[in-house]
This record gives sequence, C-alpha cells and structure tokens, in this order.
Amino acid sequence: MDRLQEIEVKHNRLRELLIRHHADGIWLQRTRNIAWLTAGADASIPADSETGAYSVFVTADKREIYSNNIEITRLRAEENFESLGFSFHEFPWHTAENPAGAHLVVDTSSLIEQDMQKLRLVLVEGEQERYRALGQDAAAALNEAIRAVRPGDTEFEIASRLDAACRARGGLAVVNLVATDERISKFRHPLATSKKLEKYAMVVVCMRRGGLIVSGTRLAYLGKLPAEIAEKANKCAAIDTAVMVATKPGRALSDVFADLQSAYAAQGEDDQWNYHHQGGPTGYIAREWIVSPGDTRLVQANVAFAWNPSVVGCKSEDTILVGENGFEILSDAASDWPMIDVNVGGQIVKRPGILEI
Repeated sequence: MDRLQEIEVKHNRLRELLIRHHADGIWLQRTRNIAWLTAGADASIPADSETGAYSVFVTADKREIYSNNIEITRLRAEENFESLGFSFHEFPWHTAENPAGAHLVVDTSSLIEQDMQKLRLVLVEGEQERYRALGQDAAAALNEAIRAVRPGDTEFEIASRLDAACRARGGLAVVNLVATDERISKFRHPLATSKKLEKYAMVVVCMRRGGLIVSGTRLAYLGKLPAEIAEKANKCAAIDTAVMVATKPGRALSDVFADLQSAYAAQGEDDQWNYHHQGGPTGYIAREWIVSPGDTRLVQANVAFAWNPSVVGCKSEDTILVGENGFEILSDAASDWPMIDVNVGGQIVKRPGILEI
C-alpha cells in the first residue's frame, strides 16, 4: 500500500463518519489526527503541541490543507500534499480563517475525538510497515543509549544520548525517563536528574516518528548482575510475556487484565500492579488509553499495544502489534542483547534481560 492508497482508505472512513454525524465536513486540528490522515506528516512546531501548525478540512469530495503563509512554503516544497490529493487554503499569519459549511464537526470536540480514536486504532498495511521500521529504530536508539553508560554519568547525560539517538533516526523522544541505582526502586516514572550513575541504569522511551509512537524500556548493570536483581528481571519478563500472550483479538480487556493480575500473583508479587499503570493500546498516542480492571472493550486485530509491568526495582516494556493469529514485538532487542526465554502455555517468548557492562 503506497501513501496515496492509504490516504484514500482513510478518506473513505471519514466519509462514513460524516454520514453518521450528518455533517458536511470534518476539520482535523489535532496533530495525531493530521498525522493519521496524511500517512505521517508532522504538523507540530512545538513538539508537545496538541493542535497543528496547520489543519486539514475534509468533505466527501475534497481534502484541503488550511495553513498560514509561514507554513505553506515548506508544505508545498516538502510534503507533496498536492500529489496526494490535497489542495491548499492559505491565509496571512496574523489572521485566522475557518472552513465554512452548514454543518461541520471538529476533532477538538470530545465526541468526534472518540470516533477518531476508533479510526486510528486499527492500523492499515502502510501504517504497519512504518511501525515495524520505527520499532527497529526505537530499539536501536535504546540500545545505543544504554550501552554508552559509564560510572559517573548523570541521568541528564544518559537522557541526552537517548534524545540524540532518536533524533538521529528521524524521531523524537516524547517520553524520556532515566533512573539510576536506588531511584529505580523508588519511582515508577523517573524524570532524569543530576544524580550520577554508580551501578544500575534504566532508560525508558516513547519515540515518535510520522505520528506513530513506540515505547520500550532497557536496563543495564555495571559489573556482575546481583542475583536479586536478576530474579526481578525474570519476574517482569514472565508477567510481560503472559499479558502479551493474553492479548488476543476478541478478548475483553478485563479478561486480559485478569490474566495480568494472575501473572503477578504467580510470581509472588500480587500487589505490584497497584503501584503503576500497566499500559494499553498505543499508536498515535503513547497510550490511547490505560487499561484497568473492568475494561469491557475488546482487543482487535491490527492494533498495537504497549504493556509495561513492573516490580520494585525492575520493569519490562516493548510495543507489540496484535494480529489475527498472534503478536509480533515491534521493538525487539538487539540480537546480542541478553534475553530471557519465557514459556506461556507452550509458547516461548524472548524478553530482554538486564545487560551487564
């Protein structure tokens, strides 16, 4: 599937949305929805922008880029929008112009965003191909950053290498967490600090490129890995594998979560799921939503998930793509990374262990 074919498929989905809402057009302002429709265009200028520096107005028969004169020169030169069936509506930067129509809907409304989320979740062929490539690059960025750690590195320095590794691969670390030594046990969301590394490091990334986001975590130990930390890694790997295997099309997420809780209990860590969220569906947001007990929504094929089980002092996390007959790990570790073989119901899954440096 080429980019134009992907955009046409998505335009058809928007036509159906317009019919359901009895609307003449939909105005896409959120960066994630613009990236989704355009098959990967980045409409953000501030990296954390919820809405784009330009927007897209879609009717049954047209796709129109609404842009001020600041952005439009680059869009015409680099994004190839016109060859992808988009036209342009330009206006001066010091004014604001909105699409006109009798009945328009906007994705900044919660109701329309709920519909857009459903459209974003199920990934088409082109998205899956880009996601696989992104997964490999996110894993490589994690690998590069954590293999470079040395005693005395500050967490800021480690985080800067992860930022650079993502940028060098055309991506952005929209989440970049680093903890060293005792901070790994103290905090589940450790923002980097000036603390210096002694022995034990954890790096966490959500890398975004073309709108899609891959999440992953890696850990390294300087010297011989203590047995108690190795045991924690084995527990996290077992729990992570159990929830990956449990994530099957047609299953209620409440049942998947119950299997996750059982996996914690099987490792003697019954209560640990209470101290950090466990992840959920991903794609154009780091987590489209956080799965919790009682979530009645069903797992669908061609949806990505990022689960992140943890126990005190350790964590396991990668991004998977769920298929009709199983899952694939998009952010698989490097071939020379120490792996833990986990057997769940006869299925062997390899999960990253802790690297000894």
